[in-house]
Amino acid sequence: MRQALTTGLMGMLVGVGLMGARAEAARGEPMGLKVSENGHYLMEAGKPFFLLADTAWNMDALTDGEIDRYLSDRARHGFNAVMFCLDFAPQASSENAYGQTAYVGEGKSELNPQYFAHVDLTVEKARELELYAMVYSMWGGHAGTMNGYSVAHLHDIGVKLGEYFKGKKNVILVAGGESTPDFVSADRVNAIGAGLKEGCADENLVTVHSRSDQSSSRWLSGSQWLDFYMSQVKSGKGGERADMTPYVAADFWLKNPKPSMVGEHRYEVGTGEDPVIQRRGLYLSVFAGGCGYAYGHNALWQMTPHTAQPWMLSGWNPGVKYWTEALDTVAVDQLQHIKGLLYSRPYFERIPDQSVIASEQNRDIADRVQGTRDGTIGKNDATYVMIYRASEKPLTVNTEVIGGKVLNIWWFDPATGIATELEKGIGNNGTFVLAAEVGKSDGVVVVDDAGSKYGAPGAMN
Repeated sequence: MRQALTTGLMGMLVGVGLMGARAEAARGEPMGLKVSENGHYLMEAGKPFFLLADTAWNMDALTDGEIDRYLSDRARHGFNAVMFCLDFAPQASSENAYGQTAYVGEGKSELNPQYFAHVDLTVEKARELELYAMVYSMWGGHAGTMNGYSVAHLHDIGVKLGEYFKGKKNVILVAGGESTPDFVSADRVNAIGAGLKEGCADENLVTVHSRSDQSSSRWLSGSQWLDFYMSQVKSGKGGERADMTPYVAADFWLKNPKPSMVGEHRYEVGTGEDPVIQRRGLYLSVFAGGCGYAYGHNALWQMTPHTAQPWMLSGWNPGVKYWTEALDTVAVDQLQHIKGLLYSRPYFERIPDQSVIASEQNRDIADRVQGTRDGTIGKNDATYVMIYRASEKPLTVNTEVIGGKVLNIWWFDPATGIATELEKGIGNNGTFVLAAEVGKSDGVVVVDDAGSKYGAPGAMN
């Protein structure tokens, strides 16, 4: 068993952290997303696509010029998708910055041309910036507007929205926010979801955002219109301790799997928070089998100061006076590094596997370790193993799952995207020990079969 020294004293720094993001940024305009053949991930033009979204539920409260500024900034930070809601009531006014609502007419099921003219500008600007627009039809929630519609009206709205956005390759249609039982009945969600899929003639992906502490698979796994699952855990106070991994992992192992992502986790507050809170949510859920992840900041999903309900602000404090102050937190610049890491190894073959962790796996999210690899559960056929270590505690890796006899071992820093070579060409003795590292919070251990000749984690191969 080989003892690893601390990463600061061993290896060679390889500055590859931004290569993955740069390679993706050069991919050209969005070409439309599909589900991979194995049902676990998303792809664009047959290539891996990790969906990294930013949350902007109340974006329509901004003027067109402000929306341009917001979208440009999110693209600059490496996001490839943004999530926003039409008529974001009751959390905010259902009117946009110009006093218009999305739905008008009898039963409020007709699309308002004036409102959608501004939505068109948003979608087009996103396309120019190589961003996917995740357009939420309306908000559900325990006090949302969806329950005020009949099943027939919801299906009608879904069809019209689907037809409207059909052909816009950078649009992902979302049946509703927090729209699963017991907030919104399954028949209502299925009505609008099926309408969306019918209207777009299956040219766009369609999903739905679940209520808290569950995945949408709990109620809708048999819904034919649903292309991928979204889960949510506690997003307000105390959410930094919420564990999202059980939902994502359970979705991965369903008999008829669909991709699964965390759509809502602990929102960032202010500008001085430790970015490890956001990194943990990202890496733990993705290594549990996630196809994507949505970051959020209280000031940005509210578009502070446009959301002003006292009940909301008491639990979701923005921490700043104006939304632009929240654009450049430390965390938001670090999340993009995961794309380069994932793309640098076989992507579609990746599976969650806790058996690669030979040491204590820990229940507390601040001490959690989560493993992923390629190959098959129960077989020693992996060519690489990645383990996210959420704290500085020692870690023992089970390397028996790798069939090769010679290993290369790396440390990947999620804060910088820099890979450090720990060991090169060592014998595979079944385990590898990474010692405790005082002063380091989190990171990823990458163990490769040397025969696979992978480059540094984070580098595009």
